[in-house]
Amino acid sequence: MAVQLGHAYGARVTALAGKTHHETVLALGADEVFDYRTTSPRDLPRFDVVLDTVGTDLRAYRNLLTPTGRMVAVAFDINHAARSLGYLLAAKVLAPRRIHFFSGNPKTALFADLAHLTESGAISPVVDTVFPLADIARAHETLETTSVKGKLVIQVA
Repeated sequence: MAVQLGHAYGARVTALAGKTHHETVLALGADEVFDYRTTSPRDLPRFDVVLDTVGTDLRAYRNLLTPTGRMVAVAFDINHAARSLGYLLAAKVLAPRRIHFFSGNPKTALFADLAHLTESGAISPVVDTVFPLADIARAHETLETTSVKGKLVIQVA
């Protein structure tokens, strides 16, 4: 969704994804895609915005910001939770306008904007598979064992 939103708002979108997902990410609106397994942050250019959805190397990706750039951290590496969280908190104190934490309480205006983007076709959810509620265990197993392209949906009705 982040790729679609960036594209819809006119941003030049650079993404990191596994090689098997490159075509999908490009189709969603990315201008270029790098394989996260083989691309070091040192190999990337500077960015005005970094959206980190994994949190494996927050410092390295923060260092990719332009002087007025901003970073939004959606997650941090659970294997290095203390270090990652400590770094984020220190960065937030030392450079409060450059590092932002994801906020899960969007305002009404944001929902209206998302509705407009959805209705216009600028963004749309990417669904890999729909599972009936009775197959929820199989859906969970799919997430653990398969590389999915999009979301898995559990149909309740």
